[in-house]
Amino acid sequence: MKRFTTWSVLFAISLIVHVIISWRIGQDIDNPIDTAEEIEINIAVAEPPPEPLERPKPEDVLEFEEEFELEPPETLIAPQAVAPPPPDAPLALRADSGGTTGFDLPNPMSAMPLGEGFGTAGFGAGIGNALGNSNNRFASYISGLRNNGLDVVFVIDATGSMGWAIDEIKDRIYDIVHTVRTLVPAARFGFVAFRDQDEEFLVRSESLTFSTAKLRRFLDPLQAAGGGDIWEDIDAGIAAGVDQSWRVGARRIIILVGDAPPHEESFDTLLGRIHRFTANGGTLSTLDVSPSANPGLIEIREGRPINRAIYRNKPMREFLEMAEAGQGDAGTLHGDVKVTKRLITLIMGEQFANQMRALLEVI
Repeated sequence: MKRFTTWSVLFAISLIVHVIISWRIGQDIDNPIDTAEEIEINIAVAEPPPEPLERPKPEDVLEFEEEFELEPPETLIAPQAVAPPPPDAPLALRADSGGTTGFDLPNPMSAMPLGEGFGTAGFGAGIGNALGNSNNRFASYISGLRNNGLDVVFVIDATGSMGWAIDEIKDRIYDIVHTVRTLVPAARFGFVAFRDQDEEFLVRSESLTFSTAKLRRFLDPLQAAGGGDIWEDIDAGIAAGVDQSWRVGARRIIILVGDAPPHEESFDTLLGRIHRFTANGGTLSTLDVSPSANPGLIEIREGRPINRAIYRNKPMREFLEMAEAGQGDAGTLHGDVKVTKRLITLIMGEQFANQMRALLEVI
């Protein structure tokens, strides 16, 4: 009984304490903390972004209604000062004095030696020591051709015995044009094919042009035929060559290629025609490709050596006289059966054969 009384007292005290605490908690809930002091919340407001900068309006674009092509002028006027050649215009020279520098040429060319002086004075004095004293004249000659232009007309005998020569020219016309333009970019070429009286044709020609395609279209259908006697109408061929549209100021060259003499009765007229051509600044050279002038051709055909003493082994008399009247050169194949090399040498002149040798080695 005593224990019950004790627990009852403790329970009562615990209950009183619980009631007091609950009352105090209720008071706190009914009277919350003074909210007068408000919590300030600073909200950072971002400034509005700047207005974008105004883009500049694009400039007007040049527009062409149609494409245009630029062709070399018919007449080239030499400038007052000689400008240096472009770096990709090689001078194919093998200098006896031994130039040490060079540059690459497009196929089929290769690096050719040039001296240290190349650059500031063009092809003239600019070749420097790579040319050597004996070669300065050639450099000056090439410089003049580059400034003024070069026109070359091939006058070719197209009778039956000339088939092999015409075939080689057909096959190598690109080499001829490309090699000459390696030295003289502003070079034009024309062709005249002649036969004799009472043939399929007497004269056919292709005017001077920069286009190799036109030259090929003229040469491809050309066939050697006719003839029969030892004379051909060279006068008609030369007359057609002289009558070409030559540029004013350009170097004018006619190269006659044949294996038969002209008619004797027209020879004086022919020489007079050549003299008038040279009086107007032209040059005429001849290339005799006849077997008598080139016994090496016979040896190749026969496949054995022959007694060369019984052959003329030099140009025929008429070709020598025509070249003399034309202030040019009279040549043969000189033991080399490649007509291409001889034509290029005659274009530049026999006096420059040594300087041209390096360039011709790649042909």
